Amino acid sequence: MAHQHLTELNLRQVEIFRAVMKFGTVTTAAAALGSSQPTITREILRLEDTVGFTLFERRRQRLHPTARAMKLYHEVQAAFVGLERINEYVNQLRGAYDEVLHISTLPAFAQTILPAALARLAVAHPNVTMRIDSTDPRDQSPISGFNFDIGLTESINIVPDAEVIALGQFEQVCVLPEGHRLCALPVLGPEDFVGEAFVSLGEYDPYRQLIDRAFDAAGVSRRMPISVQSSHAACEMVCRGLGVTVLNPLTALSYVGRGVELRRFRPALRFLVSAICPANRPEVGTGKSLVRHLRAVCVETRQRLDELLG
Repeated sequence: MAHQHLTELNLRQVEIFRAVMKFGTVTTAAAALGSSQPTITREILRLEDTVGFTLFERRRQRLHPTARAMKLYHEVQAAFVGLERINEYVNQLRGAYDEVLHISTLPAFAQTILPAALARLAVAHPNVTMRIDSTDPRDQSPISGFNFDIGLTESINIVPDAEVIALGQFEQVCVLPEGHRLCALPVLGPEDFVGEAFVSLGEYDPYRQLIDRAFDAAGVSRRMPISVQSSHAACEMVCRGLGVTVLNPLTALSYVGRGVELRRFRPALRFLVSAICPANRPEVGTGKSLVRHLRAVCVETRQRLDELLG
């Protein structure tokens, strides 16, 4: 095959190559591209002339990709995945009749207060499009630019180039299996957990560290056979009778009636809910409404907890 006058591939050639690889035959590829079999066959020959090496072997009137074709297809697929994501996002923006509200939230909030607040937001703004990313918004760099309109986090620490708004203040609670001996006590302290299997969060979790300090200060050593990475997983363990734990009250409250009981823990360990609003990002009107609904949901949740815990 001639190797003179090699040029760069154009997008049409890449699309034809991808279609032939994807569908396996020239006939099917031609149909998918709205073209004809002779045209696609001719373009494949031109493509091979352009790249300077054989992409397909012709056997029994069928095209069989070479090893180089398979490697090229891998790269083409990776590029098209990125393009498909862009087109998908364009379609979402195109279909958004009102606004697109980007929310970055810790999983604990995505499964508790956020759905309730979004349900209220949707009543007043039925056409708003919501994109929810269950990651810690604090992990994003303000230098490269936040990619959310509202972030939900569990602290009120200052975040560069963003306004941090306090939404609610709670206390961590004890989560016990129904009928457990500790359910007889209205308030529990570190000394009450001696000898109990304690389900803990990961060792680098800031609230795990807060709880550890409370037990260390009381001079109480716990038996900790299970460590998990999420508060929901910890509650599931308690539901199965695998131990007891101290957790954020939002997740714990969602398990009431599902095999657990809650009790107050002393010394009180605060659990905060805050919204992060990037300062250098164009304002989305529904963002302020969402913050208002989140604050209302937090107030109502706090009332429910107070009634439940006495």
